[in-house]
Amino acid sequence: MVGDKILFVCSGLNVGGAERQWSQLIPALRDRGYNVTVLTLVDEGPFFEELRLRGIDVRCARMRHRLDVIGLSRALRLHELRPAVVVTHSINAHVVGHLIARKVGSPHVTTEHFNLGPGTPRARHREVLARIVGPRVDCAIAISQRQIPRLLKLGYRRNRIRIIANGVPEIVASKSPSSVRSQIAMERDAFMAVLIATLRPEKDPALFVRAVQEAHGSEPRVRGVIVGGGPEFEHVKALVGDGEIVRLTGPRSDVPDILQAADVVCLSSTAEGLPMVILEAMAAGKPIVATEIGGVPEAVQNDRTGILVPIGDVQGFAAALVRLAGDAELAARMGQAGRERHRTQFSFERMIDEYADVLDGMLATPTSTNVATSVR
Repeated sequence: MVGDKILFVCSGLNVGGAERQWSQLIPALRDRGYNVTVLTLVDEGPFFEELRLRGIDVRCARMRHRLDVIGLSRALRLHELRPAVVVTHSINAHVVGHLIARKVGSPHVTTEHFNLGPGTPRARHREVLARIVGPRVDCAIAISQRQIPRLLKLGYRRNRIRIIANGVPEIVASKSPSSVRSQIAMERDAFMAVLIATLRPEKDPALFVRAVQEAHGSEPRVRGVIVGGGPEFEHVKALVGDGEIVRLTGPRSDVPDILQAADVVCLSSTAEGLPMVILEAMAAGKPIVATEIGGVPEAVQNDRTGILVPIGDVQGFAAALVRLAGDAELAARMGQAGRERHRTQFSFERMIDEYADVLDGMLATPTSTNVATSVR
């Protein structure tokens, strides 16, 4: 079974948690002997090139819009590869992938990384497409238990839903924490709170800025660092002002080094699935302060590996930062507990094992027998 063609289909491989997860997952499956090909429908993106450089067969249909007949025909032409399994991410890819899978009689596996939280309604046409495809897929891989009600509402069959939480590799830094802090002009004795995110509205970076500023008023050692770019960058730049309390670095390629230099890793989002940065913080042995959203509570154990606060609670977020800044033993204990939780629950190898288990099950059972995997 290993060696049969597995076709992965997504809209693009731009910067994002799901895309980054695929950029790690697909080469790992290839290294285990799976014959993988990746199709992006719209554009390429940085992870597309990264996969190409790692020897993965990557192709782009360059669809200009969902009604682009020529681009769609380029995508559907990949049925000629006769994939043994088709794996998709995002609704447009679900539709195209399903057409390819049914054309060749192969199982269709969807991966569901959608965000949960207020202000994340799905567009009407996406809802309609999801209700058409959902009941027909052979397996839906969700990343958190909290996604299950929404999947069931869309018509996905309970016995075909499998929970596979994201997993991340061990964090390996290439620079010392002191050199990283020096590079970003961070004081040696500062309590450094870090937010790493693509700066979109749902990440609510403004909450992080306000919380750090408020915490700094109570505990002057508290400082903030925001790593990332995105549509909210200029707005956040205006909020941080002179950068004395919160520094804005823009995108960086040395995230492992930033994580190791941090005293606490933060997440201020109003909508999430199961964010990779939280798992990476755990792997790095760092305490976490995060909003209680999406699958975050399934990873962060409140008052054990981090502190969870309600969405939009600036005062609660600031109080959590002050508490950790004033109790080094507590911060270290939470960080160590998070590292152990990563090792036992969110390791990279565990994730690869579980994806391989799903793929092997699909390869072993004809589509016509209604392949089923159960909720775990």
